[in-house]
Amino acid sequence: MPVTVFAVIMIGLLALSVPIFLGILAATIGTFEIFGPQMPSLVMAQRVIEGVNVFSLLAVPLFIFAADIIARGQIGARLVALVEALVGHVTGGLAMATVISCALFGAISGIGAAAVVSIGPLVYPALLRQGYGRAFSAGLILSASTLAMLIPPGVAMILYSVQTSASVGSVFLAGLGAGLLFVVALAVYVYIHARMKGIGGTARATRAERMTAARNAGWALGLPAVIFGGIYGGVFTPTEAAAAACVYAIVVECLIYRDMSVSELFSISRTSGAVIATLLILIAVGGSMGWYLTLLQVPQMISGGLEGMPAWSIFAIINVIFLIAGMFVDPNSAIIVLSPLIYPAATAAGVDPTHLGAVLVLNLAIGMISPPFGLNIFIGMTTFRIGYLEVVRSLLPFIAIALGVLIVATYLPTSIMWLVRL
Repeated sequence: MPVTVFAVIMIGLLALSVPIFLGILAATIGTFEIFGPQMPSLVMAQRVIEGVNVFSLLAVPLFIFAADIIARGQIGARLVALVEALVGHVTGGLAMATVISCALFGAISGIGAAAVVSIGPLVYPALLRQGYGRAFSAGLILSASTLAMLIPPGVAMILYSVQTSASVGSVFLAGLGAGLLFVVALAVYVYIHARMKGIGGTARATRAERMTAARNAGWALGLPAVIFGGIYGGVFTPTEAAAAACVYAIVVECLIYRDMSVSELFSISRTSGAVIATLLILIAVGGSMGWYLTLLQVPQMISGGLEGMPAWSIFAIINVIFLIAGMFVDPNSAIIVLSPLIYPAATAAGVDPTHLGAVLVLNLAIGMISPPFGLNIFIGMTTFRIGYLEVVRSLLPFIAIALGVLIVATYLPTSIMWLVRL
């Protein structure tokens, strides 16, 4: 009964377009006060605070701030120029450069939407000039930008680790394996498309041009080196890596490239602060909801319902749930709300928590480009000035590729777990 009332209240409020955090909070407090155990109401307030009282969670706002700095600066443009100089001359080279640039941008930001607005305006006109067409160009950029969720330091992977107590470093490596698999799949499709359409590459860059591009992008490439080298070299934790990324990005953009003023930096911090505050409120109320549903033994109910099922069928159910969730809500909300519920059932069936985390984030990355409400669809409409139906049609072949990658990642764990096992 309490679970049913909770679901009805939350779904009803969300259907009325009430903000997600208010819907969760109202459903949690309402059912707690009516059906909850004899506890002081202050307990719920304490659980809200405990939801964000997690040290590793500090990495999320720091990486968001770093991503916003990078999106407004020169780092993205210099990375694109370098990749184009290296692979732009091969068949489908510019499109491959777009994929690799989005992956590199993901390695320094962790925010998929930031890749669209940073890389998209740089490569979209060039793709059109080479004859790729509006639909292919938009679909490629929007789908490749989701790599930022998979390539560490993806914010969604950090949130999953916080919600489930999985190792952040291990989930990062599994996500990187999934991201590399997606990069290869997109590159193969790009090459086949370019061959079929007779689209060649750009003029081969001279050795001097490549050296110049590498020199110009040197400081930009230093950022992923700081993040990865620091974490996996044992120099600092993922949270400390996020702080280092912020400092590095500020120094490079403001003092080395001199492309950003102090006043603009304050403007960026205000924008980031609004996004961070929204996310932390959601995490806080998600923590109270998770505690209350655990009190109601909802995870145990789910585990009981799935008991006896093989791991492959449990994974299939989880994939369907998260794919549908990704179509309607943002990835961070889906991770916060759903991960604590399915995690016990999956691990009880023998699913590796690290493998599970990478697969969940891959599902939500696909959700970002899936109709009806995939976030990247609406960002693409604004960035490229094209209509909703055109964006959706452009994404269909890329969604099919992503689903193929999801099947491989789910049922051939070695394809994404090889880095973890090294």
